[in-house]
Amino acid sequence: MTDTAIDPTTLPLQVPAPGSIERHFTETLTTRLPLEVLWAEFTRALKNSREAVLWPTAVSNIRTLNEPLGEGTVLESTLSTGMKLHYRIVRFSPPHLIQYASVQGHHLAGGATISMAHADGRTTLTWRIEYAASEAQLNGLERYCAAFFSSLAQQLEKLEATR
Repeated sequence: MTDTAIDPTTLPLQVPAPGSIERHFTETLTTRLPLEVLWAEFTRALKNSREAVLWPTAVSNIRTLNEPLGEGTVLESTLSTGMKLHYRIVRFSPPHLIQYASVQGHHLAGGATISMAHADGRTTLTWRIEYAASEAQLNGLERYCAAFFSSLAQQLEKLEATR
């Protein structure tokens, strides 16, 4: 069966390969944007990042494969290299939390929890990442995340400047 014949919306979550190691890290960004605005822009990006300001499209593009956006929705991320990765939303609590996990066929097992909170005129976006894979794969993830979050911070600044 070829990859094009596989429907990622029906795949189970990826499980760690034998001998995998775990890596956890957290990225936090703050903005003056109201919580509702940041949530709306973030979820707009998840539906189709090419039509959204917030997503760092120079690093990757993301889109939903099934609607509506919520628990069970599968996201397809296309990296700048052309590689497609799939994730399923496993928790969805607007406007505060999205948790996703990689689906079978992904080279990493795990996912992330994205939370948003507003206090003292600032909204905090926290991205907690937990994956299991080989050391080399996790090192690649760290390099990708460095580029992704640097670009995401720049996009967030651009979005903030337009509001």
